[in-house]
Amino acid sequence: MFEHIDTMTPPENPEYLRDFPPVRFFSTKESFVWWWWMFMFKEDGVRKQIVAFWTTKTYPDVTANGVDWGPADELTGTPENFSYNGMTTWWFWDGERFHETTPHVSIFENTVKDGSVEIVSEDVHHIGNDNRFFLRFCRDPEDFDLRIESVAPNPPPVGYKRTLLTKKMGFDALKIYNAGFSGSLSIMGSKRSIEGSLYMQNITLNSPTVPWLWGVFHRDDGSYLTYFTSFIGPLMFRRKVEDRPWMDNKFKFMNKNLNYTPKGKETKRFENVRYHISRDERGMPETEAWGSLCEEKLKIKIRTLGKTTYAFERKKYWKNKFFYNEFPSEIIELEYTDENGHVHKDDCSQWTGNSEYSWGVLLN
Repeated sequence: MFEHIDTMTPPENPEYLRDFPPVRFFSTKESFVWWWWMFMFKEDGVRKQIVAFWTTKTYPDVTANGVDWGPADELTGTPENFSYNGMTTWWFWDGERFHETTPHVSIFENTVKDGSVEIVSEDVHHIGNDNRFFLRFCRDPEDFDLRIESVAPNPPPVGYKRTLLTKKMGFDALKIYNAGFSGSLSIMGSKRSIEGSLYMQNITLNSPTVPWLWGVFHRDDGSYLTYFTSFIGPLMFRRKVEDRPWMDNKFKFMNKNLNYTPKGKETKRFENVRYHISRDERGMPETEAWGSLCEEKLKIKIRTLGKTTYAFERKKYWKNKFFYNEFPSEIIELEYTDENGHVHKDDCSQWTGNSEYSWGVLLN
C-alpha cells in the first residue's frame, strides 16, 4: 500500500497538509515510525515542557517500559483512509520534576479527505486543515489533558530530510520547526491556558537502532538550534539504565550536524562538527558541540535538568536492550563568531530545550 523507504523519491518541497500524516513515508519494511511532539512554555517565569508522541512498528515482540507493544502495525486500508496498531505516551516537566504516563497501545484511524487530516485513537485526536489545527493528548481528563487549539503560522514551517546509513537503510524525517501554539493544559483537575512554541518530528526508521546524541532548543525571539549524531561504540553493549560515565566520548560517529537558525534568517548548517560529554556535580551529562562554516563558528554547551528513560527490549538473536533517555535542558553557553570575526555571546536566558543521550541497540 505504501512505498518503501528505500524506493521512494522524497518530496522537494514538503507541505504540511499534503505530507502529514506522511503516508508516502510510511515504510512497510521492518520500520519504526514516530510522531513526536514537544511543547515549550513558561508559567510564572518557570520554563516548562511537554513531550508527547505516538509510534508504531512493522514487527512484533517489543516491550517499552515493561509494556507489551503488541503485534506488528497490521496496516490496513488505503493511503486516504487507513489504520494501524500504535502506542502513545507523554511526560510533563514542571521545572522541577516529571509527571509521566504509562505507554498505552491502541488502534489509530487516519483519514485524509478534501485537504483535511484527521487522526484518532483512544489517547490522541488530531485535525489539521487550512482553517484549523487541533491536537489532543488525553487518557483520563482528571489526570492529564492537553489541548492544542492553534499553531502560528498556519500552516507551520515544515522541513524534510533523508539520512541514509547504508544504500537501503536510514531514516526519513519530516519536521515542524519553531512554531507558536496556544491551548490548554489540565493536570490533576487543575486547568489553565498555555502558549509557547512547538517542535514536531515524524521519523520513519528502517535500520537497527543505535545510540545517538540529539538536542533542539528554541529562543523566545523565534530562533532555534539543533544538533544530532548517531554513533557506534561501547555504549551499544550497555544493558542497564544507569549511566556509565567512563563510556562517555568513546564514540565512532556515523553522521554529524549542528544547525543554527537566527530569527528571520536562513539556517546555518555547520561543518567540522565535534561533540563532547562531561558530567556535572550531580553526575548528569553536559553536552558541548562546536562547528565552523567558512569564517563563522558556533560553540554551545548544554546542561541537563532532569532525566526520564524509555527502556525497549526485543528478543532477536539475543535479548536486545535500548535506553532512550530524554533530558529537559538549558543552554549555559552559546558563542557565535560571525563572518567578520566578531564574537557574539548569548546570555542564554531566553532558550528552552530538550536533549537526548541513548545507549544499547535494538534490531528490527
